[in-house]
Order: sequence, then structure tokens, then C-alpha cells
Amino acid sequence: MVTIKQVAKRAGVSFKTVSRVVNNDPTVKAENREKILAAIEELGYQPNLAARMVRKKNSDVIGFISDEISTTPSSVDILRGAQDRAWELGKTLMVFNLDHKKPTPIKLLEECRQHRAEGVIYGAMYHQPVELPETFDKQPTVMVNCFDPNVERASIVPDDQQAAYDVTMQLLNKGYKRIAFLNLNPEIVAAKLRLAGFEQALQEFNIEQSNYLVETVERVIDGHTSDVTREVAERVIEEFKPDAILCGKDLVALRLYFVLEHKGLRVGQDIGVASFDDWDCIPQLLVPALSSVALPYYQMGRAAVSRIVEMVGDKQVSTHIDRVKCQISSRESF
Repeated sequence: MVTIKQVAKRAGVSFKTVSRVVNNDPTVKAENREKILAAIEELGYQPNLAARMVRKKNSDVIGFISDEISTTPSSVDILRGAQDRAWELGKTLMVFNLDHKKPTPIKLLEECRQHRAEGVIYGAMYHQPVELPETFDKQPTVMVNCFDPNVERASIVPDDQQAAYDVTMQLLNKGYKRIAFLNLNPEIVAAKLRLAGFEQALQEFNIEQSNYLVETVERVIDGHTSDVTREVAERVIEEFKPDAILCGKDLVALRLYFVLEHKGLRVGQDIGVASFDDWDCIPQLLVPALSSVALPYYQMGRAAVSRIVEMVGDKQVSTHIDRVKCQISSRESF
């Protein structure tokens, strides 16, 4: 096993200087840092993390309790962003996936504590309120893609209202004057916020109520959600005759494209279409390519790690909610 003294000898510096580089000390001279990093790579030196944790007051470990994030193709970017930011800050991200049939949040929190985690991030697969057990009060905690309904914990969430406002303003500025919004289940947080942003833009543009329509394309019966996009879209197109349609998510837009094709309406020419999610390859596989609002999962993951590190450094409890801006990927659908 390569030792820190061997690295120091190869780099021509003291072992204390090597130790400072390994522990991310920013005061090491750039030329010495480069020599040490080169020696570490050449010799294949691996720092003893357990020994570092014993020596240091902080463990440099951040716990991440994932509520189905790691199994969801879109929100998995939260983990990727958190991992990248943790690496940049010299932290280790320890991920625990929450399975509702097995460990509870309390048990996973205890796992984080046993590994001396400095703080804990709790991430959810979609924007929602989550009430965490009181045991989380004893640990710096940041919630990502979810929030405490009592606003007693720091949270990082997408700015769904601003996103809907921005995309609606784009439609209006392009000349669309009769817009239908095929929204998701009206009980979910994102749907409520997007409706507020949609209506805010219409009011600012002085669009009369008779020139816009909001319909729900998710029907909830006995706790089960079913998609009714096709039947709702057909009715809206026949009766309301919109010149643009905003969809609650890309899968709704995908189904809408089929309805429009069946009716002989050309997307981007006869009618404009916009959506939310910018999910994977769907927007660019559609013809014409779909303009969609990308949710800032990666940025939220990064922000959550940054917030935890700030909280640990300041030794303060934060309850502020950060709303991260969404980006519109403009294509040819409107």
C-alpha cells in the first residue's frame, strides 16, 4: 500500500504538505499542488478515509436519503448534481434509497449518523410537501424537490409558477391569443403553481377569460390516476378551437400530437404546442420538435449540497425555501 510519505518523497515536498492537499487545504501553492496530484496519480495513492474522519472534526460525509429518486429517470439528475457538487467541495455523498416496504426515514437517518454525516439531504421524486419526523431536527437537513408544509426546514424546489409564466408569455409574444392549458392533477403542487403562473401571464397580457381554457387530463379515482388526454384534447379542439395548447408534461404532449395529426392539424403551423419536463429524448423525437420547460433537477441537487455545507459551517438552522429557475428549451412546436 502506498503511503503519504512515499507521495511526499516522489513530489519532493513534506508529508504535511501532501496531507494538506489531500484534505483540500486551499493555501497550498499551486506548483506544489500540481506536483503532489501528479505523484498521487502516478503511485495510485488512496487516502485512508477512516483515518481522516478520526483526525478531523468534520467527517466530510453528507447523507442523501432518496425517496424513489434513484429509480426515476428524470429526477435521478438530482443525485447527479448533488454528487458533482459534493466532489467539488471535497465531500463524500452517501446515498440511501428509501423503500417504503423496508427502512423508514428514521432508520436511514440513524445510518447517516453512524457514518458521522455532517448533514442530510432528503430528496423526493416530484415536487410535494413532506413531513419529516422530529428526529431530523437534530441534524442539519435540506429537502430537495419537496418542502416542509410548516416551512420549518430548508428546501430547494423548482420554480413551477415562474416556469408557467415564462412559457405562457412566450406563446403570447409570438401572437397566440386563444390558449388551452391541459394541466395535471389539480391537487398536486406543480399543477397549482403552474396554473397560477399561466393565469398571471394572461392577466398581464389582458387576455379575456373567454380566450383561455384550463382542463385536467388526469382523473383520480380511488387513489389511482388515469390519463384522459385523448378524450379531453379532442373535446377542447372541437369546442374551444385553441390556436395554442400548453401541456402539463411531455407525455401529454406526445398524446396530443397523435390527436392533432388525426384531425389534420399541423403542429407549429396550424396550432402551437408547449410542454413541461423536457423529458429525455421525447421532445426531440417528435416532429416538429417540442418546445418544453426543463425542470432544474441537476441544479437543485447541486444547490442542496451547497446549502448543507453552508449550514454546517454557520452552525445555523435554515428554513428558507429556494426556488430554482426552470429553462425553456425552444424548438419548432410554436
